[in-house]
Amino acid sequence: MKQEIRLHLALETAAAYRRMGMGAGPNVVSLALLAELSGVPWIGYDVRGAQREDAERDVRVLRSCLEGQLDVAMAPGPDLLEVAFNVRPDRVTLVPERREGGAALSGLDARFLKDALRKQVLHLRDAEIEVAVQIEPDLEQVKALHRSEAQIAVLFAGPWVRATNEADRAGERRRLLDAADMADRLKMGVAIAGGLDLKAVEDLAASNSITELHVGHACLARSMAVGIERSVSDFLAAIRRGRASTL
Repeated sequence: MKQEIRLHLALETAAAYRRMGMGAGPNVVSLALLAELSGVPWIGYDVRGAQREDAERDVRVLRSCLEGQLDVAMAPGPDLLEVAFNVRPDRVTLVPERREGGAALSGLDARFLKDALRKQVLHLRDAEIEVAVQIEPDLEQVKALHRSEAQIAVLFAGPWVRATNEADRAGERRRLLDAADMADRLKMGVAIAGGLDLKAVEDLAASNSITELHVGHACLARSMAVGIERSVSDFLAAIRRGRASTL
């Protein structure tokens, strides 16, 4: 039996666009509320990077306004974990720190970090905050993440999304789905993130192992043409089409 796949909308793109306009908009909270009313159960927000003070202010306002679920993405570390305890999001997603220039690694190395990662995961879980960790879609990484006791494996789909030929795309897709299957067998929730568009969402929604699809830029870019409510509706429809098909 296929399990439900939830849509997760990350709003960092909207915040970046607001900064380009010197604070003139869009209003991140308004977008979040409209997305929530349109059927998005999870709103995500990334507090890494140079604009951390603004991001922390945004997540505090989001926490006070949203009726649904709030997921805050942050790099491991005592300073950012303090934000989690102050904001009390429903979930913290642990991700690599951004490198100079704004780019970030695709996932944490759960094998290398092991004991330190498990300590932070358990610290958050003791505070009744759900914990997700973004990793490469690699079987050894999935096994290591399971040992950390994280509840959600967020598999990075960037190489699959960016693949330019059919052979590479097929190989990356298989790698992604194999990792999803293993995480599901290990009783973790399985999320996919990394530049997903409508086509990618429909494709991945056919999997029995995936429980969540993370979108951001593609959904918000589409909303500039059709509005956030229609854009969300289009992505939810893509999930339904994918669920109606088989791999």
